[in-house]
Amino acid sequence: MWKYLSRKEASLHLSVSIRQLDRYVSEGRIKAFKPYGGRRVLIHSNSLTEENLKSPIPRFKNFED
Repeated sequence: MWKYLSRKEASLHLSVSIRQLDRYVSEGRIKAFKPYGGRRVLIHSNSLTEENLKSPIPRFKNFED
């Protein structure tokens, strides 16, 4: 089962600002999506790993490309 976090929860989990988290999402280091018809951005908790944030090419486990 997938677990999703809000931007604020994910930034607290990683100890970074929301702005930095948005940069990670735009760079493709963290998987995120907007629910249909919504304004919120939800973050996949499985993509919040140190390996994804520090490697030049992030690897996502349990995701299909």
